[in-house]
Amino acid sequence: MEQDEAKATTEAVCRQAIEYLLGSISMKDGGGGLSCRFLFGHIGASLFERSFGIEIFHDPKGLTEATLFVRQHGPAHLRQMEVRARQSLLQNFIMDHFWPIGERVMFQDVHGNLADVIPWQVKNVLAGYLVASPIFTPETGLTLYPLVPIVVEEDFDGPEFSFLKPASLTHAWLGIHPSNPLSPDHFSCVSPDRNRELVAAWLGVRAPTFEMAEKRKAAILGALALVLPRHERKMFSGRHNYGGRCTFARSGVTESFGAPAVPPLMHNATIEACDQPWLKLLGEKLSSSDNSNVKHCRALEYFYRAWPLKPNESFAHIFMAMDSILGDPGRATQAIIEAATKHGFETYPYERLRLLMSLRASVIHGGAPDVHDAGKYQKYYADYGADPIVDVEIIAAQCLRAVIFEGLLQERPDRREEMRAAVRASRNA
Repeated sequence: MEQDEAKATTEAVCRQAIEYLLGSISMKDGGGGLSCRFLFGHIGASLFERSFGIEIFHDPKGLTEATLFVRQHGPAHLRQMEVRARQSLLQNFIMDHFWPIGERVMFQDVHGNLADVIPWQVKNVLAGYLVASPIFTPETGLTLYPLVPIVVEEDFDGPEFSFLKPASLTHAWLGIHPSNPLSPDHFSCVSPDRNRELVAAWLGVRAPTFEMAEKRKAAILGALALVLPRHERKMFSGRHNYGGRCTFARSGVTESFGAPAVPPLMHNATIEACDQPWLKLLGEKLSSSDNSNVKHCRALEYFYRAWPLKPNESFAHIFMAMDSILGDPGRATQAIIEAATKHGFETYPYERLRLLMSLRASVIHGGAPDVHDAGKYQKYYADYGADPIVDVEIIAAQCLRAVIFEGLLQERPDRREEMRAAVRASRNA
């Protein structure tokens, strides 16, 4: 029943989108129109089979209206794309499906826009094609990210994303023929002539577009950062690190090198058996359209952006992460103070939390480009003998763990003494 209702809603949205789209198109330039010349043929025809040429004109305002309508009422992945990219998708859709329109406008003296000329039967046909198009029914692709400072002790393989050991990346898992080259412990994993880098673990993200895969990657790794104690999360080394992605889609495989997905941690982060519950919950949030879950994922994105930055540069991102889930438009500072008190910082005096949160206004609202420039930064140090940047990050991490994961995600124990003992033992051996 729910699927039938969703299908009916999508069909209605596509019918209205076609109305807006045809309303933006005319056969004559009324001034200021976007000219579009192209060849067309039967729907599905290859380029060399398109034997008719035509020129149409898009009204910029009407095309923008159609684009924004599709963004608002279409699938979630469209909201991750630039407006111009969505406009191009709609324009390409018209060019690829122009045949039923062309039958009614070719060699005709057409006045006004096409919405006034094309009969409803053709509009319904076009709406059906739009429902089935990649715009509204996108193919889910798999993007693999090679990870260096992360070790997977137990694989997590969910519908939305996976953390895998290199040995778990098999032909069967990828759904490719066994004869295809595959180097699971190297990047590139499918191009033997490019497998120059070793891989410690793989993050696989399933999403309709690469842009959405990037956002999901940010939320996933932002959540992983919450597992680490702050001293491990912000302790970087000069170890060799690299980044890249390998996207598998029906059209083929796309590979590229890029910025590392995870900063060069001094000590490897681990994916363990105890992480399975919160990883599963995160997957559900990534695929949910519920407003609170969307806010949770945005907060994790902010926290991820702050991870590789210097502490003073990450300060604003940390506050934005808290604002995403805790901020009240009318009383943002007070809402964050109340959340901090509720989630483990009740021993902090109200005046201390108030002073700490006042630094938010200094940085975010233009009082100081760098938190070190703010007078309240020095006052906090003088009054409480602690770095406000560190305190804000600790409070934010605890609040995000409590609010987003409801106690399922726990910070790893402090391993510093264990590490020191291991070093001393190695020296005495």
